[in-house]
Amino acid sequence: MNAVSFQPLPPGSAFFVRPLDNSDHNLVLQKDFERVLMQKGYTVSKDATLILTFETRDTAGSWSGGGPNRLVELSNNPDQTGIEAPRVRLNLFNSARGGLLNPDRRELTRTVTPSSFRIDVTIDDKSNGKRLWQGWSSVDIGPGDNRKMTRNMIPILVNSLGQTVRQKSFPLQ
Repeated sequence: MNAVSFQPLPPGSAFFVRPLDNSDHNLVLQKDFERVLMQKGYTVSKDATLILTFETRDTAGSWSGGGPNRLVELSNNPDQTGIEAPRVRLNLFNSARGGLLNPDRRELTRTVTPSSFRIDVTIDDKSNGKRLWQGWSSVDIGPGDNRKMTRNMIPILVNSLGQTVRQKSFPLQ
């Protein structure tokens, strides 16, 4: 997590929480922000002068390896008359890559860059247009991770409101 405080937040501030898109997940996060803000003694109101805006981003990871299926190969003839049928080749034994009888047990697919989820938060004063605070947090997520882990980022962000934070790590359950 990182954050930059440009001006102090008034104690007991009132916030209007606004997601930049109204996806189902962001509406859940909006409720989480509102709940955590109220737990911390802040007021949440549509008429508030301070606007807490958040945006979320999913970044898909990248993988390498794998390659084409080494056990079954399907190919079609360039002749489209229908006289010659498509070819199917079954790889029973291959000394270079393995086949059905001698499988190659090495893992060929590796994650090069994990998928990640990021929340960007800003607090602006609508009376004068000045930005008071800006923070962001990101987490690497795996294929089986659920959205509950991303929701756990919100208390960390709210606890840091008004503070400057540099590369703070935190555990997510």
